[in-house]
Amino acid sequence: MRSTWARGVFLSVVSAASAASAQRPPDRPQQAVLMIEPMILRSPREQPHLTLAATFGALDQATTGTLAGYGYDHGAAMSLGLNARLVFPLEGCRCMTHGVDANVLWTDGATLGAGASSAWERGIIDLGYAFRVELPCMRSGTRRWWVTGTLGLSGQLADAGLGDVSASETAGLNERTAASARYDHLALGWHFGASMEVVFDKTLVGFGVDLRDLRGLDTDQARTFLLGANLRVGVDLGL
Repeated sequence: MRSTWARGVFLSVVSAASAASAQRPPDRPQQAVLMIEPMILRSPREQPHLTLAATFGALDQATTGTLAGYGYDHGAAMSLGLNARLVFPLEGCRCMTHGVDANVLWTDGATLGAGASSAWERGIIDLGYAFRVELPCMRSGTRRWWVTGTLGLSGQLADAGLGDVSASETAGLNERTAASARYDHLALGWHFGASMEVVFDKTLVGFGVDLRDLRGLDTDQARTFLLGANLRVGVDLGL
């Protein structure tokens, strides 16, 4: 009798457990969580770059040991030039490059020789060291911003004209003619420049400033100080 009762209880419990198991919703499969690693913004691997730019700007000059009043001692002139830079990446740094900078500049008065004589027609050559730094926080797509500093030597070939006056001006003509014959000279000195450019793919647009301190060779013109500013348009080519 007891065994029959025990078997009945046992079967009742098993039946209840089976019924509960049948009513329990199936186990939910575990969802696979895809962990997407966030993209890390990285600079493209740097390579040597050659930049070529045409420059258009102005030079303000002050020269000692000259006749005053006709533009020999001080004055401003427009300038045209060409600039080339060859820079190489620094080891272990993606946003800094360095290399060589070469610059050729020409001036001939405020009108570049058109319509009036000028006190000075100048040809200038600069050669120096360039250090170029990118501003990565301003990068967008193929647009990149660069700041460059240059330091080096500068040479000047100066041809003295008849002063910053009209071609028909007769005042002081004799002394201006004598100055023109005496003031032609070579000069050497140092050059410091800085520029900021934005590069769109390969197109370069920017502006720059320059300082030059030149000493005349075998001439009365002991010293010429030049302050310049220019616009820059050209190309930036990866090599």
